[in-house]
Amino acid sequence: MSFGEIIKIAGEYTALGMGIVFAILIFISLCIWLMGLLVKGKKPAAEPAAAEPAVQPAEDPDVIDPEIIAVITAAIHQYIKDENGDDNNEGYVVRKVRRATWKHTS
Repeated sequence: MSFGEIIKIAGEYTALGMGIVFAILIFISLCIWLMGLLVKGKKPAAEPAAAEPAVQPAEDPDVIDPEIIAVITAAIHQYIKDENGDDNNEGYVVRKVRRATWKHTS
């Protein structure tokens, strides 16, 4: 086989493979389009109204409930105790707890 024949066969295999892949992709997109037409008229069942949340949000978003601060502090102390294996955590004090802001800053 000459170099030209090898390139010709490789081109045929490449074209055949790409053709099959695109044919399958077109078939899948048509199936999805047809399923969209079939379910277009159907509406989902109405969900019951959600119950009112048990915990009401604070009126001032900058104020954190003291119970939450106590829970966070207890969790931190327990974590440090588990990591160090001792009860000597007197050097760690929570000085300020503030609400995190999740706004994109860049």
